[in-house]
Amino acid sequence: MRIWLITLISCGVLSASPISTPLLDIDHDRATITANDLKEGMSGFILRKFDATHSTIIANARVEQTNPANGRAILRLSPYDGIRQNSLPSGNWAPKPADTAVLAYDYERALLIAPNDDSYDSITKSISGIEWVHPDNYTAYLSNEGHPTPLVEDFSDYCTANSVGLLYIQSAQTLFTLDCKTFALLQTTPSLQKVEKSVTPFYTRVPTIRAAWWGKGSSRLESYEPYYLEQIALKNSHNKELYELYKAKFSDKSALLRNFEIKE
Repeated sequence: MRIWLITLISCGVLSASPISTPLLDIDHDRATITANDLKEGMSGFILRKFDATHSTIIANARVEQTNPANGRAILRLSPYDGIRQNSLPSGNWAPKPADTAVLAYDYERALLIAPNDDSYDSITKSISGIEWVHPDNYTAYLSNEGHPTPLVEDFSDYCTANSVGLLYIQSAQTLFTLDCKTFALLQTTPSLQKVEKSVTPFYTRVPTIRAAWWGKGSSRLESYEPYYLEQIALKNSHNKELYELYKAKFSDKSALLRNFEIKE
């Protein structure tokens, strides 16, 4: 029953095909589009077509606000950083109406942060339509950075470089689904599985992650669950549903609730 629940709830828009829609209006670093089934925090890019066979990506895009009443959404635009090659020239195109916004482009590829091998196997086998990037690969990236404690920036940079769209984190008997590039919470799924043990910083077959001499992320992670719950809260501090979830799972006096900017 647990596996069936996860498979059912986790399907849908988060594992759907990329959403493409033209830009309607541009106002400095924001653009308006018409699209349904979008969630705030979804990432993507702006595509400029020059002719029938030539096009290029000219900007990053993130869903900043949705309005189900009129089926429109506001995108926050920023310089494109998906491909970095300082030896090659880059274009200087500003997004304009009729350019195309492509959202949820990499959502068929995902990284799972799980507390142990049993949880990892159970979740990856339960969710269909996903190409799983093994955490061993991410561990190698962290070792190169010298971060045995993964930072939010590590997730974003790794997923951008490796075309990974979704990040799943299993914690507090909940499966959190986030956009891996923005760390925005897209969905929560209750799990009936109680985690008996957890390893830090997450399940991986790599025994040791190299640590840098100093700096953020260079210390060893002491406890799995509190760290990830805090990072999710910090990056989604205005999310009312997440706040209510934490409040229900923990007490009103939990330190985790201090990371939210919610007015009661």
